[in-house]
Amino acid sequence: MNLIGRRTELDVVFEHLRTGKNLAISGAEGTGKTALAREAIAGHADTVYCADTSTLKTTCESLLVALGLSLAWTDNIQRKRALLHATRNKRCCFVFDNVSRVSPRLLSLLEAVHESHPMLLIGRSFAWIETGHLKMILWDFDQLELGNLREADARQLIESEVARLDLRPPNPRQFARELWRLSRGNPRRIVELCVQATTGQYVFGGRVSVALLELDRRIHKLIQ
Repeated sequence: MNLIGRRTELDVVFEHLRTGKNLAISGAEGTGKTALAREAIAGHADTVYCADTSTLKTTCESLLVALGLSLAWTDNIQRKRALLHATRNKRCCFVFDNVSRVSPRLLSLLEAVHESHPMLLIGRSFAWIETGHLKMILWDFDQLELGNLREADARQLIESEVARLDLRPPNPRQFARELWRLSRGNPRRIVELCVQATTGQYVFGGRVSVALLELDRRIHKLIQ
């Protein structure tokens, strides 16, 4: 996803990676949390990225793959030991994406990593009431919350997507204005609406029906 309007937030993540400080990135769906983190760690070889933190099993598997280790172990305790052994003397930052409510078993792994490595956590919310047992280590994390884009940045993203997709709305200004109004500056929603507009089914009387675009986008998400 395009990172227009996220220079300040990107610098915050860069600084935490450089100094080895723990950071928790939160924000509503579609605000670009994962895109921001991926952009930041792309230039840092010493990062271990975990995309699936739903359970201890999926977390271990994701980390083993990221480290290039065998998936032969079927026991989670053995997997946990293998991960910790492989990174014991390694200077790296662990990145855990899609973090939500953390179970006691998953917390045991996160606590072990927390003891010796900096961490970057990514989730919709890190309010104590919503994170389960993760609150046991959150005291040691700085917080970065992503919101929707400001209007100027949202319009820049719209212009970028229109050019990238070679969209040719009959009235570009009206298209951008309505897209900003309906998306409320949510980057993912802007991109999804622009992609959907490439089908050309939404032009009526010389205008693009952005309202119909948004309705079809919501229906599509419901039936996925």
